Amino acid sequence: MKNIFKEKKFSILFLVLAFSMLLYACGGVTPTSPTISSFSANPTSITEGDSSTLSWTVTDATTVSINQGIGTVDPSGSISVSPTSTTTFILTATSSAGTTTATVTITVGSGMEEAIKVVVEEVLPEIPEVQSGDPYVCLKLPSSLLPGTVIEEDTPFFTKASVEITLEEELYFFYLDLEPLALYEHPVKYILVDNDGNHNEYVANWWPKINNKIPDIITKEIPEEEDIVAANITLKKPIGSMIEYQPFKIPSQWREGFIVVQGLMPAEKLFGCANDTYLNAVNFFNAYKNSFSRVEGLVQSQATQVFDTIDDMADEDRGIITIFIIAHGGTNSVKLGGYGYYASQFRNKMAEHPDIVFNFILGSCHSGSFIDDLSTLDNVCVVETACSSDESAYGDVDEWYGSYDYNPSDVGSGWTSSLIEAMVTITQDSGKMNSIQTWASNDEVPVTCMLIYQAGYGALGYQAGLGLTHNLDFENVMGWSTPNHYYCREVLY
Repeated sequence: MKNIFKEKKFSILFLVLAFSMLLYACGGVTPTSPTISSFSANPTSITEGDSSTLSWTVTDATTVSINQGIGTVDPSGSISVSPTSTTTFILTATSSAGTTTATVTITVGSGMEEAIKVVVEEVLPEIPEVQSGDPYVCLKLPSSLLPGTVIEEDTPFFTKASVEITLEEELYFFYLDLEPLALYEHPVKYILVDNDGNHNEYVANWWPKINNKIPDIITKEIPEEEDIVAANITLKKPIGSMIEYQPFKIPSQWREGFIVVQGLMPAEKLFGCANDTYLNAVNFFNAYKNSFSRVEGLVQSQATQVFDTIDDMADEDRGIITIFIIAHGGTNSVKLGGYGYYASQFRNKMAEHPDIVFNFILGSCHSGSFIDDLSTLDNVCVVETACSSDESAYGDVDEWYGSYDYNPSDVGSGWTSSLIEAMVTITQDSGKMNSIQTWASNDEVPVTCMLIYQAGYGALGYQAGLGLTHNLDFENVMGWSTPNHYYCREVLY
């Protein structure tokens, strides 16, 4: 009897276990729902034509699938996709317990071509200067800018830049120059376009620094064709070549000083033109100076030494100092070696040496504004500037829509080369120099002062007495700029 009981007890236990298993198999115990541990896209933003990778990990699912035509996939894996527009992908995991989903969206941007289309068709037509037909060139950076990129207007002074942006998303950058070939401070615009075609415009007066560097496309005097988005002008390389002037016979015996300053740095616009301007001036003054005089050249970062050089020449008892500057500039200011200097600083330095006669020649935008400061000094005799206080000065332009420079063989900025050519024309002719000497004696001023003064008008064709009847300043002929003059014996003009 005892053995029979044990056998029955075992049989009952077996039946209970089997019944429990049967209940589980028939759904008596709730199974676990599918779990999507991860579903991601890398990157989440692409340009049309590029790819992104979808990755996922799923557990407790009998089937896993992704929409957008991908279909059934393994529980864990990845796949490359190339949507042509912004697309949301849905991952679906299914088991007997139900369905779990997850989504990820890949943003497809308009790309460079679409961004260009936005600028050309939507932005530029709304800009008044473009509508009026004024010269402009719009340039693009070759690729988009990433989040975190810093864009800042490169102003020459310590004041806060008018534009300073840190990007929060990928954007395309365009630079609209509304006065091409100007020796800077002039209207420009920074245009930013996002991947969906949205855009913003920022008004500035100087080129931008992007992550603390000026883009190469902006510093080129003649932009590459592939960098130009739109333009209503064709910029051409000047055809002139440097001239070595022969020494002139100068009647003056003054101990003179000539300070020739090239204030641009290599990364700045029109650097090559500024170098030509500098060399042209150095060549002329070296040929012009007498044996008692000295020419000092200051280029790039050396340009910041201009005030020290004035002091040095004063210590050498030089009775006349002529300062010739080619630089980028603004109203009452000029940029030398990357730093900004004010007209008042030049006035103060000249005032420190009242016994020295100063001539001042400035080729920069808004250069005429310097006359207001310098003309108040008794020891400033002549001031010649490339333009008035509200105008821009320009580089070397030989042709403009069927109009041609009278003297295309000159080199350097348009106005300075015209001034030097007028001085060369005068000094190479003994009869003309006799007239300069006579006029200087009558006005009781040094010969060099009279030469610069008369050449300033002669360059514009206003000095028939010296045979200068052609306007050599092409930018003035085109109506872009008006050279300004100051002479201590004449009412301001």
